[in-house]
Amino acid sequence: MVEQQNVSEKLWTKDYFLTFSYAMSTQIANNMLMTGLPLYAIYLGGDNSISGMLFGFFMFVAILFRPYFGRLSDEKSRRIVLIIGAMVTAFITLSYVVAFSISLLLIMRSLHGIGFSATTNAAGTVISDIVPKKRLGEGIGYYGLSNTLATAIGPALTIYLIQQFNYQVLFIVSGTIGLISIICSLLINYEKRNPKPVAKAPKTKRKISELLFEKTAVPTGLVTAFVYVGMGASLTFIPTFALSLGINDIGLYFTVYSFALLFTRIIGGKLSDKYGTSIVVIPGLIIMAISFVVLANATSLGGFIVTGILYGLGLGFVEPALNATMIKLCPPDRRGAGNSTFFTAKDLGSGVGAICLGFISLKSGFSAVFLYSALCVVLAIFSYIFILRRQMIKVKRAEESTLQASVS
Repeated sequence: MVEQQNVSEKLWTKDYFLTFSYAMSTQIANNMLMTGLPLYAIYLGGDNSISGMLFGFFMFVAILFRPYFGRLSDEKSRRIVLIIGAMVTAFITLSYVVAFSISLLLIMRSLHGIGFSATTNAAGTVISDIVPKKRLGEGIGYYGLSNTLATAIGPALTIYLIQQFNYQVLFIVSGTIGLISIICSLLINYEKRNPKPVAKAPKTKRKISELLFEKTAVPTGLVTAFVYVGMGASLTFIPTFALSLGINDIGLYFTVYSFALLFTRIIGGKLSDKYGTSIVVIPGLIIMAISFVVLANATSLGGFIVTGILYGLGLGFVEPALNATMIKLCPPDRRGAGNSTFFTAKDLGSGVGAICLGFISLKSGFSAVFLYSALCVVLAIFSYIFILRRQMIKVKRAEESTLQASVS
């Protein structure tokens, strides 16, 4: 059993930087594959439904392993999970070079979900441990820049490698980038073991629901799941949609999206810490919904660029605020389970969205895909207002009552 120490108000510590680098390297590799594998599936003779299944199977396997990694992270060590995730991710990514059939590609993509489950769950939990409580929104916002930079680099690099070389080079490069995360995971060592022997508490058998979910994180997860339907749609179908319109420079979409995301992540976390979550989440969700309506009607690169700017601005406000809210509502000794619940919600939203929207694209076209994505963001707004915000108010009142009782 380990203890996690958070003793200063300093944000950019050695372990914070290493965790940031770990997350960025794994996410660059993941984003390269998110963009490249749907195109590779079509190259092998598949269609949009196969593209959706690649994403969906990947996410569903990640969901299956999240309870295990959440428990291992809480009861044993965050570092062990970091190392497992980095090694699995790097190995599977390099192994795509021998995936010459749709069936093998689906199998390997499913196994890849194990690594994704471990890396995202453990890295997010480490960040929640080492970020000073008073700077939680800011710290998570900056940490999210790892994914922002990965989104700016990964898809654009993928398109370049495919156009200039071939898919095997793509897999080798993404796998090599993933190896960086192994080095980072070996150097992260902030957990401190208690030198004194402690009497072991009798083991209690946890309910399945306790392994799968942290109940305080479920409302946040519901909002997040609706938000991430659109994320699954964006990563999976935008490159194919652009090619269907004869647009070859779609890498620009991901570039402008990333810069917009970078801007709001930097200021959004601070605004959330200072003025509250609602001041950034509700406007952010509205902007995201508008972005999908614009995308559904896009016919040129300009439409995609406008969409990228709007979507990046919205998501940059929403995601770090929701993540910080989950951590604030979650007991410290259940952060692993809380992160598992939060990321499971992301996986469910993006995975189910990719599969369902893949079939919708075959029947109704890409415009319908993005209009359904906009509808899901609207559902996220209602879920936030009527479910999550009420939970936040209830917890705040309980804390105020406890404080008043202690003073009196």
